[in-house]
Amino acid sequence: MNAMIIVLCAALSGAGLYFSTGLGEFWALAWIAPVPVLWLAFRPVSGWKVFLAAFAAGAIGGCNLLAAYLGTLPPPVLAIAIVLPALTFALSVLGAGYVARRVAPILGVIAFAALWTAFDYLMALGPDGAALSPAYSQVGMPFLIQFASVFGLWAVTFLIGLFAASAAMFAAGRQREFAVIAVAVLVVDAGYGTWRMSAAPASTVAHIGLAADDDLAGKVFKDDEADALDVVKTYANAARTLSLKGSNLIVFPERVAMLKPAWRGAAMAELETAAHIGHATIVIGFDDNGAERHNAALVFFPSGAPPQSYDKRHLIAGLESIFVPGQASFMLSDRTGVAICKDMDFPATIRNDARLQPTLFAVPAWDFEKDAWGHGRIAIMRGVENGFAVARAARNGLLTLSDGYGRVLGRKASSQGGMVMLQGNLPRGPGPTLYARIGDSLAWICCALSLLLVAVAAFARRRN
Repeated sequence: MNAMIIVLCAALSGAGLYFSTGLGEFWALAWIAPVPVLWLAFRPVSGWKVFLAAFAAGAIGGCNLLAAYLGTLPPPVLAIAIVLPALTFALSVLGAGYVARRVAPILGVIAFAALWTAFDYLMALGPDGAALSPAYSQVGMPFLIQFASVFGLWAVTFLIGLFAASAAMFAAGRQREFAVIAVAVLVVDAGYGTWRMSAAPASTVAHIGLAADDDLAGKVFKDDEADALDVVKTYANAARTLSLKGSNLIVFPERVAMLKPAWRGAAMAELETAAHIGHATIVIGFDDNGAERHNAALVFFPSGAPPQSYDKRHLIAGLESIFVPGQASFMLSDRTGVAICKDMDFPATIRNDARLQPTLFAVPAWDFEKDAWGHGRIAIMRGVENGFAVARAARNGLLTLSDGYGRVLGRKASSQGGMVMLQGNLPRGPGPTLYARIGDSLAWICCALSLLLVAVAAFARRRN
């Protein structure tokens, strides 16, 4: 095949992935982005050319991470975040073509969906969790992610892969039935999502207040009592303002200041007073530098009960090595959970928390400005998977309120200057979903199915 056509296919798929997955925001492109390189795989093109084209496409798509993380994350970490998904995407495309040629076109279509989902799951077992999954591309259209409540985000990856492979097989000149399959995938996905969201039961409403002040970011790393207490007082005043407007759960960002024994008492007293006077629960993140150093979220209660602490369990490689990771989940008596930023990147961690039947999660966070929506939507997906609403307050990112079905009910950028506040009435989620109960069964099925299909194709090749 003409080299220019191969390059064009790689460029088209790469552009589609760049603008939809990772930090991309055009959800519709994710469904068709794999089609050009899959079309190559389903045509009489040598395997190494297909692999190189698909790898190039995946790498092009992954380069959208550079805008947010270049110069911030260690180069090896960033390189892996681009190369590994590109490699697994290329292997999925190559495997689909291999199975289609050696066994049957329909099994090649299924092979791509299964392989892409299996690799998506296996990557989620690594140090970055599921942060790079293509499934998050669909969060902007909540009715397309409701199958996550049944089989996790793996269902979303599988459906995107099944649609793309069916469309590519049809474009490669195969039977019209593949066009029918592609349309059926979209209809079933959208139909189930629409039904589930329309059938949502009534639930109690939490009155939420979120706030972040990016102008205070320079004081985060200062080992200085005056600066730390200035930040604490600023957020305590914000809590008073939000509580006067009716908020009874207030969430502030991750690591607003350093907390050391010398001024810990004064800082705690300030926030305890704000919680008590405002009749509100306050969740706020600190660099808690005591006997051990933790990236912690402290919870202050309107009743005057002693504050409680949750320690971040998943730390960013190369940036948070100074902290001791936490080991335990955190749940309030009203079924409000607490997690910090990157914790939400790990489906298994949050699904384990879902055993405590949360209906809402308070999430202090700290993003990198250009990844505001890209990272914020990960927490929204966890809510759909496990049936809880999310109140997420991110510095250098977004203040976001989303319900248990992924609908964003409030959203505001923290970069507007000064103390940015967002208030809203947030319905609590329905509680544990089928996915929260059965776990990653679809992912395991895809792993087994991938091995089976490739093995059958290999046997068929030897036999022939």
